[in-house]
Amino acid sequence: MTHRQRHWRRALYLIFAAELFARPDDLLFQLHARSSRLPQPKAGCDARHSRTALEALRREVLSAAAGATAGDGFVLKSEERVNVDVFEQNSAGVVYIANEAFNLETVGDQLKLGLDIKSTGTGWVYDEQGRIVTNFHVIKGASALVVRFIDGTLVPATVIGADAGSDIAVLQLKDLPKLTSMPLQPLLRGCSGTLKAGQEVFAMGFPFSLVYQTLTKGIISGLGRAIPSQADGRLIQGVIQTDAALNPGNSGGPLLNTDGKVIGMNTEILSPTGTSAGVGFAIPIDTISARVSSIIKYGYVKRPSLGIMLGQDGVARKIAGEDGVIVAGVGKASPAAKAGVRVADIVYRIGSAAVKSINDFFAELDEYQPGDTVGVSILRPESPNNKTLILKRIEVNATLEEASKQVEKSPFLKI
Repeated sequence: MTHRQRHWRRALYLIFAAELFARPDDLLFQLHARSSRLPQPKAGCDARHSRTALEALRREVLSAAAGATAGDGFVLKSEERVNVDVFEQNSAGVVYIANEAFNLETVGDQLKLGLDIKSTGTGWVYDEQGRIVTNFHVIKGASALVVRFIDGTLVPATVIGADAGSDIAVLQLKDLPKLTSMPLQPLLRGCSGTLKAGQEVFAMGFPFSLVYQTLTKGIISGLGRAIPSQADGRLIQGVIQTDAALNPGNSGGPLLNTDGKVIGMNTEILSPTGTSAGVGFAIPIDTISARVSSIIKYGYVKRPSLGIMLGQDGVARKIAGEDGVIVAGVGKASPAAKAGVRVADIVYRIGSAAVKSINDFFAELDEYQPGDTVGVSILRPESPNNKTLILKRIEVNATLEEASKQVEKSPFLKI
């Protein structure tokens, strides 16, 4: 055995020994921290799975070890090794979802009730309790739902709850897959608040109703996008834009970083053809985690409301010469009514954030929870002598109530 082979064998031993202990302060971290090859581990958004440096070193050592012993055989390059690792790490936790609807079929002089596949999409295992996260539009209108794992195991599922406004749904496997050849594997979750435009990402899913998993690669093309939701004019905020290929059937699938952690959920594309045109959108994982937590706890997402109806954008500027949203109606006994808000008032600030449009109004409300008390800045047009318009600035405090749920269609193409 050459000196180089002995070196890599020893390195591999240290890695596997460290993984056995699986502690941030294990032997591997101590050894390499002393040599400054690895940074000391830090708590992240998901500290339980924060082993980025360890995984990176593992890939490096495995690749080098393969190169040292493989002779003239093909060896995966470091970038290829990352691609393969991301796929293999998450394959068992990415599932195919079939949305089945009842149909009536005439057989002779009898009617036969059956199930047909209405649509298909992708989902991913959220936790060890058998909860699956996907898009709302994937499961909308379903009479029955079937989840298919990569090994072919079929498991029926029910809907715990959904939020049309953020296009998120949570399913519950009726029976944990006892027949599957692999254990239930929840995907690791990362952070979306620290993402950077230009970083590499991977999309996994089942495009075009294929039962074969597909991995595509791209970059984050943009951050902080806002795309229309399916609920009362609200926008999904902070959306991730990517050029990773997304097609019909990828809906509900995970968008992953190079550590194999979920940073978003693929949901929509902009395309003149209905297939990938390099402009895809993913709901950020921070939004998903908050919505899923509410759905698991309550069966739906609790949203705040002031209890007012708003007029069209631009009306406030025509009346007051300033940006804001005009109040077209105030609900009886609503938070706004109790705070003294009137019809024709112009809301120009919620809390410390400026409100210039209806989208701004709903985006700022989404930062709060029902029961929170929030400051609302309004302009009140008054005309004491019926000739001169005076704008009176008023500050009120309103305790938000829970909003009713409404559904609106989105002009975006659902994938």
